[in-house]
Amino acid sequence: MSQAVVASRFAQAASCNSPHRVYSWSDAVVLGSVSIMAYAVKSYYSTASAEELWWALAPTTHLVETITGLHFAFERGAGFVSGSRHLVIAPACAGVNFFVIALLSLSFGFVPQLGTKARKAAFVLAGAVSAYGAMLVVNAARISLHVLVAANVRFADPYREQAHRVEGVVTYLTALFLLMAVAGACLRRTER
Repeated sequence: MSQAVVASRFAQAASCNSPHRVYSWSDAVVLGSVSIMAYAVKSYYSTASAEELWWALAPTTHLVETITGLHFAFERGAGFVSGSRHLVIAPACAGVNFFVIALLSLSFGFVPQLGTKARKAAFVLAGAVSAYGAMLVVNAARISLHVLVAANVRFADPYREQAHRVEGVVTYLTALFLLMAVAGACLRRTER
């Protein structure tokens, strides 16, 4: 099952009071726009270099350095490289997929619940900013967790990549759950 399908089902389960949701034209316009934006970001990311992903890699690397105490140097074409641990924070580690899934989950999960077009637009803008911030924090946590696990647990070669994938899946799904829960709580609080 793809990440998009999981996120879509999660967003539906997290926010639906009824399995039969009715979408307005403004919902369709807003959600269609968000979907186009997500597709554009995903397309850009699929071919972007480390230099073009500086906006994601540099802040993530700074957080990883703060958490782990490791030092990374930017290497053109590769990303941020740590000489002491032979670790590279490369474009594949940028967390952009999480950003896209988080933005889509927030938008599809909550926009239909909002009344006015202005509120829907404001939520999407806040959702994009929140998804970006979450991407940086969660990605830094995932990379730092990998550093910790790699330093303390030795996996045989065939399992090393699987362990890294499991770290990512658990970290990202937990973060997505928390992000949706916090967004729902914030919306409920503003409705009071």
